[in-house]
Amino acid sequence: MGLYHYSASVEGKVAKAQAHDQNASYKDLSQVCGAIRGKPVEEAKGLLEECIALKKAIPYRRFNKGCGHRSELGGRRGRYPKKEAKIMLGLVSDAAANARFKGMDEKKLFVASASAYKQTTAKRYRKFWVSGITLGYGKQATWADYVTCRAEVVLAERENNGKKGGRAGGKKTGADKNIETKPAAAKQEIEKQPEKPRQAAETKAEKPAAAKEV
Repeated sequence: MGLYHYSASVEGKVAKAQAHDQNASYKDLSQVCGAIRGKPVEEAKGLLEECIALKKAIPYRRFNKGCGHRSELGGRRGRYPKKEAKIMLGLVSDAAANARFKGMDEKKLFVASASAYKQTTAKRYRKFWVSGITLGYGKQATWADYVTCRAEVVLAERENNGKKGGRAGGKKTGADKNIETKPAAAKQEIEKQPEKPRQAAETKAEKPAAAKEV
C-alpha cells in the first residue's frame, strides 16, 4: 500500500512520520494529537510517557461524553488512552530520527502538526450476544464493525528556541519601554500632589495675622 499524502503543509525544513491501519480508536488518537500539537519534542514525549504510566491524563475537548474530571487537569475532562499514546510516542520518535538524519537541531524541534483519521471499516459479527438493554432500542446486537485509523506527525524547527512574547534576543521593544516609563511619570505626579494642601494651609494661617495688625 502506498503512503498517504500529508494533510498539513509546513514551510521550511521538516521531518515527517505516519502510521496506517492501526488497531486503535481514531477519536482517542485525535485527542492525543491535539494534546502534543505545538509542543517541543521532549515535552511531547514526556506527556505521552506520563499518560502511558497513568500519571497524567490527556484532556478531551471532543468525544468526552461520560468522561471523568481529572484533578491533574484542573478539573477538566480527560482519559488515559495508553494504546493511542504508545502509537504517537513511536511516531514522534521516528520523526525525530528523521530530523537527525536531515541534520536538524534537536533542541529546536517542535510538533508542527499532528492529526489522526479514520481509515478502514470492516464488517464483522460480535463475538458474544449483547442484550437490548445494553445497546438501546433499534440497534443491532449482531454487528460490531472493525475500524482502523491512521496518524501523521510533522516536526519543524522553531527559530526563537520556543520562547514566546514580544522580545527577541533580550532586547526590549517599544511597548516594553512605554510600560516602564508610565510608572515613573505617575510617581512624579503623586509627589507633586501633597504640595497643594500645604500651600492652602499656609495662606489660611497668614490671614488671621493680618487682621490683628489692622
